Order: sequence, then C-alpha cells, then structure tokens
Amino acid sequence: MELQWPLILFTTFVAWSAGLFGAQGAAALAGEGRRAQMPSLIGSAVLLAVGGVAVFFHLEHFERIFNGFGNPTSGITQELVCVVVVGVLMVVAFVMLRRAAGGDEAPALPKWLAVLMIVAAALLVLVTGHSYMMAARPAWDSLLGPLTLLGAACAAGPLTFAVIGAIAGGADGAVAGGAPGAAPARAAGRAVGIAAIVGSAANAALSVAYLAFMAASTASHTAVGYYFDPTHPTAGMVDVSALSPFAAGSLPVAVVAVVAALAPVACAIAGRKTGNWKVWGAAGALCAVAGAVALRMAFYSAGASVYLFY
Repeated sequence: MELQWPLILFTTFVAWSAGLFGAQGAAALAGEGRRAQMPSLIGSAVLLAVGGVAVFFHLEHFERIFNGFGNPTSGITQELVCVVVVGVLMVVAFVMLRRAAGGDEAPALPKWLAVLMIVAAALLVLVTGHSYMMAARPAWDSLLGPLTLLGAACAAGPLTFAVIGAIAGGADGAVAGGAPGAAPARAAGRAVGIAAIVGSAANAALSVAYLAFMAASTASHTAVGYYFDPTHPTAGMVDVSALSPFAAGSLPVAVVAVVAALAPVACAIAGRKTGNWKVWGAAGALCAVAGAVALRMAFYSAGASVYLFY
C-alpha cells in the first residue's frame, strides 16, 4: 500500500497538538508552568490547524467531506466532534488566561478546566486512531494502533511544553531545580519532567509492541484462490512476505521508528537531570514526532495485508 502522507501528517500533528494541550492541563493541575500556558495554547492550536489542513489533501473532492458527517458512527464524524470539543476548550482556556493576565503573577487555569483538557486531548487521539481499526486489515485491527498515537502524544506533548517553559522562563517557583530563582532553562516543573519520562517510556514500549504485532499479523493473511492478476494467473497478487514492517524494504523504517521512540526516553531523563530542557526537550520532542511518522509509514507498509471476503 502506498504511503498516505496527508493522513500520516494529520494523525501525527493531531497527536502532537493533543499531547501539548494535555500537558498544559497536567501542568495546571500541578500549579506549574504558568508562563508557558499561553504560548503552549497557541502552539497547540497551530499544530491542530496544520493537521486539519493536511487531511484535506487526502480528499479528491474537498466539498464532499461534509457528506460523511451525516453518519454519527463514522470515524470522520467522531474525529470532527472531538476536534470541535478540543477547539472549544482552547477558546475557554484562552479567555481564562486573558482574564487572569495582569500583575506580576502569571495567570493560572482552573483545576476543572485542566481536567477537561486532559480528558478531551486523550479522547481526540484515541478516536483518531480508532478510525483506522479495520477487520479487513489485520495489521491495523488492534488497540495498539490508537494507543501508539496516545503514546506519541504523551511523549511529544510534555517535552514540547518543557521547551516552551524553558524559553518562557520560570515564574512559579516550581522549577526543576527546586529554587524560585532557578535559570529559565530549568523552568519545566517537576510534574512535567516526570510526565515526559513516563510518557516517553510508554511510547517506546507501545511502538515496539505494535511493530511486533504488525509483523506477526502477516501470518493471518487470507488468500482467495481466484484473486489473481490476469497477466500472471499462477501468482497471487499480494506478496505476503513483503507485508511485514521488518521485511527488507521496510526494515529501515522500522529501525527508525524504534530508535526514534527510544531516544525521547534518554532525552527526558537527561532534561530532568540537567534541567536543560531547551536542548534535551527539543531533541526528545522532535525524535518522538519522527518516530510517530516512521511508525505510520510502517503502518501503511503492513496495511496491504487484507482479508478478502466474497
């Protein structure tokens, strides 16, 4: 199956946006990263917009996308609902931050809104991933698919928030170094640092598990005897051995996916230990995004494994 780049970019940027939005909520619950809230909110909205624009390039007739919204059980409708909910919460958060702005103290988000931000972000990612679960494609029909997107969000989001926090500067006293006067590079809070490590570790484990699942799913390929290429009547149309993400042609992509999923773990640990989130946070976030893209490339490479029903 050819790579569907608009969908690869859509799912990756949606996960990145949701991860950053959820990280904002987690930081707000912990009372950390107040100065990073507004720039992070803007960044999350931009990432969501980029993902939304990318998905339109998958459609040959843009105007017909609205025809799919009439079915509430369709994946595209459920994705739209979740995007709208997240968008509304972004507007509410923006209003809250603007109203609270002023004075020497950075504005804070209310706890109830922070909880809603985390829940909505997680649901958006899971619903987006669930749209690709199809019984007709064994390599895709697994909860590991949506969970890997959630893992990418949990890795890239906190790391990106840590970078923004380091750039914005620490004004809360809840900094990685523990001192109110710590350098701006240490402005990521303790909770954000822990979230970055745990999220990166979960992302790495889920990515490896999903690659293994996709490799094993080729064994469940069902060939129908009379489904052949007319020009080669004695050969099946699908080379089952080539469907695995670990096949010769797809092996480099699988290796990149694994390495890029493991790198954020080391970056998050280094960032928390040194407090230099500007460097380690940025490197980890970029690796997490690159790993998500590589995993989706392997996803489409293995997606040609289909059950054929007649």
